[in-house]
Amino acid sequence: MNAEAQPKSLASYEFIALCVVGLLCFCNIAIFYGFYNYLQGLGIPAAWRGPLLALEPLTALALRPWLSAALNLSNCTRAMRIGVCLVILALASYPVATALPVLALVRILHGAGYVLLLSGLITTFTHILPQGRVAQGFGILSLASLLPSALMPPFVEAVTPFLPGPGYAYAVAAPLMVPALLLLAPLGRKTRALAAALPQEHSQRPAWAEVRANLRLPGVAALILGQLGLLTGHTIVYFFIKSWSLALGTGNPGLFFTCANVATIALRVLGMRHLDKLNPGRTTGLALLFLAVLVPCFTLAGSQTVLNVMAVFYGLALGLGMPLFNAAMFHVSPKRLRGLNTNLLLVAMDAGFILGPMIGGWVLAAGLSQQSLFVMSGAILLMAALTVLPVGRLTSAEKDV
Repeated sequence: MNAEAQPKSLASYEFIALCVVGLLCFCNIAIFYGFYNYLQGLGIPAAWRGPLLALEPLTALALRPWLSAALNLSNCTRAMRIGVCLVILALASYPVATALPVLALVRILHGAGYVLLLSGLITTFTHILPQGRVAQGFGILSLASLLPSALMPPFVEAVTPFLPGPGYAYAVAAPLMVPALLLLAPLGRKTRALAAALPQEHSQRPAWAEVRANLRLPGVAALILGQLGLLTGHTIVYFFIKSWSLALGTGNPGLFFTCANVATIALRVLGMRHLDKLNPGRTTGLALLFLAVLVPCFTLAGSQTVLNVMAVFYGLALGLGMPLFNAAMFHVSPKRLRGLNTNLLLVAMDAGFILGPMIGGWVLAAGLSQQSLFVMSGAILLMAALTVLPVGRLTSAEKDV
């Protein structure tokens, strides 16, 4: 990409538009915090509620590896438009999709739209980041995944009493995606201009032999496995910390997530300017190592207050490590394959969100204690740390990206 075509600042239209589109993308996911209870209210059998919850991320997991190789700067805006349209259609269908087979189809449609939108966004994002602002750019984008979880549940709770039924809360969110289509119109023109400035091979789909060779490049597979370990360990905490909090017998279990999310957001807002001064590979490995020690210590918390203090440190480590995963991958990837590899990190994220609850369920089904879940999570995070720490030799804040 030549110097004239490449955006030189995070204040560019491309960067701001992608962050807003990302915010809207995660808003349509955050409204499903009560979906299990919604399925219960519809009379869906208990055995099918879990699969219906999983259908959307499973669809994303199935499609993302193919999309990671197929998307490039010249076609990703078109993929995002299609994704937005599918999401709007899925959201509008929830009020009438009350039978199990129809609801399953809507969940698959929703997952397909979500993965098209987010994969296209990430591919574009890797091309428009200015040199020297990579970690900061990913840090700002990552806030888009946190803010909806704070904004959308209160919105849904406020509007639901005025709607014909609970399913209409999902339909009400459909118009929120329309601004994404408006933002993507000029973005498409800008990305086509950027794509024209790239060598022709950047617009060609990599052969599977090249994808396999890419996975053998130093650091690439390690970061993908590390991301899988991080998300697997994190989702064990995410889905089972409430049970442990209730077992302590005091306080509001939701305060753990409040403390963790506030700490994460505060770190990213206050420390954003300093992220690119860090070695992303080494810092990510150290954050994972800290989490590997911290999570088993949850079993030592004798009260909700102590657990909430631990949640602050948990949120700080997550807030530091997650955007630096993307920055580290940016450093170790060839320019032509940055979009592919960043999307492969999302594949690992999808897999972690499925694998973590499964492992947790198996541990409890085997008759082991709740405390053993956090020890298991710590062991997984330790393996991820040992996998990622050597990548620090390949990345540095001064490296030309």
